[in-house]
Amino acid sequence: MIPYNPQELEKAVTDFWNREKIYEKTKANRNKAKRFYFIDGPPYASGNIHIGTAFNKILKDAYIRFWRMQGFNVWDQPGFDTHGTPIETKVEKLLGFKNKKDIEEYGVDKFVKKCREFATKYINTMSQEFANTGVWMDWKNPYLTLKNEYIEGAWFTFKKAYEKGFLYKGSYPVHTCSRCETVVSFNEIEHKTIFEKSVYLKFPVKGREKTYLVIWTTTPWTLPANTGVMVHPDYDYAFVEVGGETLIVAAELADKIMTEQVETGNYKIKKKVKGKTLENMMYDHPLKDLVPALQNLENAHRVVLSARYVNLEAGTGLVHTAPGHGTEDFVVGKEKKLPVISPVKIDGTFTPEAGKWLAGKYAKDADWIIVEKLREKGMLVATEDVSHEYPICWRCKTPLLFINVPQWFFKVKSIKKQLFKENSKVNWNPKWAGQRFADWLDNIGDWPISRQRYWGTPLPIWECSSCSHIEVLGSFEELKEKSNVKNNIDLHKPEIDAVFLDCPKCKSKMKRVPDVLDVWFDAGVSSWASLDYPKNKKLFDEMWPTDLQIEGPDQFRGWWNSQLLASYFTFDRAPYQSILLHGMIMDAKGAKMSKSIGNIVSPNDVIEKYGRDVMRFYLLGFAPWSNFYFQWEEVKEKHRTLNVLWNIYMFVKTYTKPVKEKPSKLNPEDKWILSRLNTLLEKTEDAKKMNLHSFVKETEDFLLNDFSRWYIKIIRDRVSIDYNGNDRQAAEWILQNVLKELTILLAPIIPYITEEIYKDLFKDKESVHMEDWPKANRPKEKIEEAMEIVKSLVEASAAARQEKKIKLRWPVSTLYIKSKKKEIDESIKSLENVVKFMANVKNVEFVNKLPEKGLEFSVGTLCLGEVLMEDAMIRELVRNVQVHRKQNKLLVSDKIHVFFKSDTDTEKMLNQRKQELLQGVGAKEATIGDVKHKKGDLEFEGKKIAFGFEMMK
Repeated sequence: MIPYNPQELEKAVTDFWNREKIYEKTKANRNKAKRFYFIDGPPYASGNIHIGTAFNKILKDAYIRFWRMQGFNVWDQPGFDTHGTPIETKVEKLLGFKNKKDIEEYGVDKFVKKCREFATKYINTMSQEFANTGVWMDWKNPYLTLKNEYIEGAWFTFKKAYEKGFLYKGSYPVHTCSRCETVVSFNEIEHKTIFEKSVYLKFPVKGREKTYLVIWTTTPWTLPANTGVMVHPDYDYAFVEVGGETLIVAAELADKIMTEQVETGNYKIKKKVKGKTLENMMYDHPLKDLVPALQNLENAHRVVLSARYVNLEAGTGLVHTAPGHGTEDFVVGKEKKLPVISPVKIDGTFTPEAGKWLAGKYAKDADWIIVEKLREKGMLVATEDVSHEYPICWRCKTPLLFINVPQWFFKVKSIKKQLFKENSKVNWNPKWAGQRFADWLDNIGDWPISRQRYWGTPLPIWECSSCSHIEVLGSFEELKEKSNVKNNIDLHKPEIDAVFLDCPKCKSKMKRVPDVLDVWFDAGVSSWASLDYPKNKKLFDEMWPTDLQIEGPDQFRGWWNSQLLASYFTFDRAPYQSILLHGMIMDAKGAKMSKSIGNIVSPNDVIEKYGRDVMRFYLLGFAPWSNFYFQWEEVKEKHRTLNVLWNIYMFVKTYTKPVKEKPSKLNPEDKWILSRLNTLLEKTEDAKKMNLHSFVKETEDFLLNDFSRWYIKIIRDRVSIDYNGNDRQAAEWILQNVLKELTILLAPIIPYITEEIYKDLFKDKESVHMEDWPKANRPKEKIEEAMEIVKSLVEASAAARQEKKIKLRWPVSTLYIKSKKKEIDESIKSLENVVKFMANVKNVEFVNKLPEKGLEFSVGTLCLGEVLMEDAMIRELVRNVQVHRKQNKLLVSDKIHVFFKSDTDTEKMLNQRKQELLQGVGAKEATIGDVKHKKGDLEFEGKKIAFGFEMMK
């Protein structure tokens, strides 16, 4: 028998697929079928794949194969995100660049060229790596966000948003990356726990000698932009006398602040007032004399009320408010008409407006310069070590700064109600994922869409320097019509920056706004831009919206978010109908896989050790929306399962001949396995409902427990080489047909081994992947319930043997059964031969009273009779000879001459059962009384039998 060798098998199958163009033929086979629009969420073309990205594609591939076998013409175009800082930062690292200045000195044109080359390289690399995991997608024709045609799709949507009034230019605090020198949006932010010092500061109250507002902050760099202090209108605030001063803090926190921060017990609460009584209390900013931006402000440096943004979880109950450096601060500042100042540039350094002492210094580095200055002025109360979540750049990991920067935005907050409605129409699996996305949408703000970078879809906005008129373009044709461009050009920077328009208002030259689009906008338009819409409206009308999308939890804020927004701007609806969420793969201890930790698992590691099918079978068996721990031992277990499938294939190939017609008479066990197969086919609904993992588990259970360990064990003798009974053909037909259907069912999961089995044994079509999915078309047999009772009975009989130390291969005279109902007896009687064989008993008796204490099973009690020692000896002898046949590497078809020698009585018994021995050991002749070619001795219950054999020619 040929052993299962995944590496050799998978190479041979891959060669077959490539040589015979099986993928192309499989697709062509469904060309005229109903469309099924699956879209691949585009990964960044920025590096090699890992086990997590492999899982994503393998899961998609399994569903694509499944729906294709269901009879659909499945769209399987892969995609790649090729723009943005994910690519730029990698190229900067390769070139040794530290910031944008290095890029400008190198040359934007050369940098953009390097980015294109880098992305193109990894498009090819990743395509090969994904294909190597058995993923069948159209790798020769991926959609790429760097193509002009795709960029036009993005421009089309951008103009639609503009025409519908969603686009505006605004100036309020947004997250910025000082290293990348660009704004980032909500889907480009990660968080990291950092440890730093927070500070408690005093602001002198105007008109009240030695009276101070005490505030707390973890961002001293924002103090030069402070224009207000928030208090809660309904909280009590204490005026605390301490050290000759009066400090105003929240009454509930007063004792804690005095003992832990001021570090004194010598204080007195003079009075308490409600926060609302402090409204408009004026204070002197202690840095005003050093910061020009703080001077000559109107309505600044006063107490304002906020019930939304003031709490007592930390700090003093008085909140430092810098409307130029925070969303909440900006909202309250706008409501209360506080001035908005932000003396920090996009590179994170202070402007001259912050004063000579800070100008040019990096904001976070200036924290302690500011604190020391406050200490000099006597305004520092205390410092405290804190750990808190801080936003960092998703690509370069630089801490982000909230800065007031003019940007282009899409209005989002105004359409939340419509977004909720569209989300409610989506079929999410699991259901809670839809609510999680709704929670995300509930907290979403307007979308800063412009980026101050180089490699990306260019912002299609041209602005007149004379009259400030803007033109938003939606296609290349419109660009040619309104500009000096006549021939095709690359739409990227810097070539697009050389394109000017004539202003329709004042006839001056219009220059493009130099920014590029948020890279998530690229991905957001994928479901139509990848179809070359709006040029190819026919294909779009046939396909859109998508039938299925499959991604991980990072896409709530990423791809699914940007798709919904872009689609609503364009089509007033969601672009997807069904979404399957998958989880993340962690290491064996539950830690996130990371290169720095060294716990990354590469798909190649698994492939080299166990093969592609094993990797796929392992990954696809998990509930996809749950995070799961990668365990090598569990991978090994799946290898054992596929080895069972391979052995079944070898068994069927070795012991059966093709049987075309279904035999008219089937044994009970035959009817049972067909019914079980039909029940399994009914589980197809799990896969249709995006629960493929459940179907995988059910199919594995059928393979191992129903087919291998039960049915094949029962019928093994019916297909042995020397057996020619009337029920042989029925067993052969069952084995072949069950294996064939099982092979088809497993094809989307383990495409290599199933292809090998199919093309060797069945060949109805050129490939198993061209097969139609089998249909459940048989009524469920009552025999399934009866067989479950029998299984319980056999399991209990095995436990009874264990108690009595009787080996499973030793036949027992009688199995006594006392059941709870008469119907149970009838069920067991209908499968009595199965009971006898599987329990290894000669007789089954149904009794009202057991001859001895019994053992319980699911529907009754049982006990065992005596061991048939003569039969047991024969079984042991056959087993020992078979072990030595295997050690001598004999084939099943190889016939031997066997020799036995023992005492007179034993030899007499062996002679009487000679035919049984010949069949059991695969022999043509047996000599009893003499041993040649001795192989070993069997010692059994005081008897000793020497045995040997030679192969016959």
